[in-house]
Amino acid sequence: MSNQFGKLITTFIGSNKGASKHAIASVELIPDHGVSGDHHAGTKPHRQVSLFANETLQEIQAAGIEVTAEELSTNLLTEGIAIDTLTAGTKLKIGAAIIEISEARKPCGSLTKIDKRLPKATYLRCGQFGRVITGGTIHAGDAIEIL
Repeated sequence: MSNQFGKLITTFIGSNKGASKHAIASVELIPDHGVSGDHHAGTKPHRQVSLFANETLQEIQAAGIEVTAEELSTNLLTEGIAIDTLTAGTKLKIGAAIIEISEARKPCGSLTKIDKRLPKATYLRCGQFGRVITGGTIHAGDAIEIL
């Protein structure tokens, strides 16, 4: 089986719980911790990094729901990989870093503050959580490889 490749579109970081994250050019992934400087880092071992598919974001926006990746509280916006179909244990290599998918993200109630249709629009396609196996600095534009 050949490896699948995608691309990291944008990286995001958020320092305050409940607030939107903001886009930055690169983030540092710390093993067994998460995204350096992100308020979720180090809090839950299986929710160190959140990933969301740009294709899903575009479909939601095309359906008339005004939402940004920042508002979805994701760390990594991906493209070219069917993020929502990955199973726990799948490993992704981004730059020198390796992330292991740990569990599917579920739409949370705070999405209704953005648009009441958003929880239904993201049901079963809200992205994934992962844990950092191998750390490193990753950048927007980096290739993502399914190992």
